[in-house]
Amino acid sequence: MSFRHLVRIKSTDLEGHLPVSMGLSRITGVNNRLAQAIAKSLNIPASERIGFLTDVKIKEIETVISDPIAAGIPEWLVNRRKDRQTGGNIHITEAQLILQTKQDIERYIRIRSRRGIRHQFKLKVRGQKTRTHGSKGTTVGVSKRRR
Repeated sequence: MSFRHLVRIKSTDLEGHLPVSMGLSRITGVNNRLAQAIAKSLNIPASERIGFLTDVKIKEIETVISDPIAAGIPEWLVNRRKDRQTGGNIHITEAQLILQTKQDIERYIRIRSRRGIRHQFKLKVRGQKTRTHGSKGTTVGVSKRRR
């Protein structure tokens, strides 16, 4: 077995010294939980380094990332459940995920939902406080009394 310092999986260069689950989580659209599930479904030990994987294992990893439900991974781990276009549970990665996220935000803005309006005005979307953070302008604070 030869060690490779760079391994390319799903158009992402991964460092060979990383453990499999940590390295797979560097791919856009694959979180740590999904990376662990992929490694477990393919019987790859947790301590295995990405640089020692064979080309066959890398191809298997790519097919599982493309369609995790077919590989036996639970559907609650995919990132597009009940997709609007297809109606099914799909998993997308890389540039396709970024494009889909932008289209979702544009749709929120177009239908004038609360979430879309907050995106439009570049405010916090998920319920965070905005009194002191998240605004580009004057700060709120106690002013010092003049003498």
